[in-house]
Amino acid sequence: ACWSCKSPDVPRLIEEDGELEYFTGKWAKYGSQVVNSIGCANCHDDKTAELKATVPQLNRALVAAGLKPFEESTHQEKRSLVCAQCHVEYYFKKTEWKDAKGVDKTAMVVTYPWANGIGKEENSGTEGMIKYYDEIGFSDWTHNISKTPMLKAQHPDYEFWKTGIH
Repeated sequence: ACWSCKSPDVPRLIEEDGELEYFTGKWAKYGSQVVNSIGCANCHDDKTAELKATVPQLNRALVAAGLKPFEESTHQEKRSLVCAQCHVEYYFKKTEWKDAKGVDKTAMVVTYPWANGIGKEENSGTEGMIKYYDEIGFSDWTHNISKTPMLKAQHPDYEFWKTGIH
C-alpha cells in the first residue's frame, strides 16, 4: 500500500489486478513490477499532460467528505488535489473480500479519514478525523507505559493547508 504514492506503476497494477487484489498480501508481491519512481505520470495524463488523479482513494475520500470528485473539480482545485493524492493523513482499512474463485481475502486499503469533512467547520478537519477514528475504534499503536491508544499522523500536509489561514 505504501507504494501507492511512490510509483506511476501502481495505477497500472490496480487496473490489471483490481484495487482489492493490489492491497492484499505483502508489498513484495509487486516488487518486480514497481520499477519507476514517482514522476510526471503520478499527477498527469500521459497523453495530454492534463492533471489526473491516479489513485482511487482520493475520489473515494472526496465523496465521503461530501465534496465533488476530482474529475468535476476546477483546474485550480485540481492543482491542489493532485498533491492530496499522497500528502494526506491515511490509514490501512482492513477490508474482507472474495476473489473470482470465491477465496476469502483481506485487503489493507489506503483510506483517508475524511468522512466528517476536511474543512474549517465544526467537527471537521482534524477534529473530524479524530472523531472518525474514535467511531471505528482505530489506533496506530498503543503507548507502552500509559496503554493509551495513539494515532500516528502520516503526513497530513493537504489537511493542514486546507484548514490553514493561507
